[in-house]
Amino acid sequence: MMILKIGAFELPVYAGLELTQRYEPIGGENIERSVSGRGIFQQTWRKTRVVTSGSGWVPPGLDAINNSVQLLLACVHARTVPADFATRQATLPTARRADAGHLPYGLAQLPGGQSIMAAVTLAGDVATVAAVPGAVAYQVGYYPLLLCWVKRPNESGPGFSWEFTAEEV
Repeated sequence: MMILKIGAFELPVYAGLELTQRYEPIGGENIERSVSGRGIFQQTWRKTRVVTSGSGWVPPGLDAINNSVQLLLACVHARTVPADFATRQATLPTARRADAGHLPYGLAQLPGGQSIMAAVTLAGDVATVAAVPGAVAYQVGYYPLLLCWVKRPNESGPGFSWEFTAEEV
């Protein structure tokens, strides 16, 4: 079961029956131009903005979140990293969920475009996907655990719909 956690707060299951998360890159990046007009990419930092919204049968209770401190956001939308095909290994971010139902998992892509689940073993931050006959590529999925500033949520009705934005520290 996917459980959204924000600091010590856990979203009630019936408040997030329809739950979505969107990851947006934010950062100090720009394309500068030289005298000849050639583009030069400059980047100073990279962070992630997470927009989470949902609705359910009961109020979400998001007012319990202390927005004046940095909080760990335990995400429910998985991200993936490609694995090296020869070794089937990928290095995962250290900041990821490790609780039941949110462990890293493997994906094998077949020639027809189909993806199938595959077992994964972890050695620290390195994940190895089990070999799948006929696979042409491998990925490892994980659930981010991000230290964020969480903005005050928006709520609407007459049902119990809500949305909040969190930005990685």
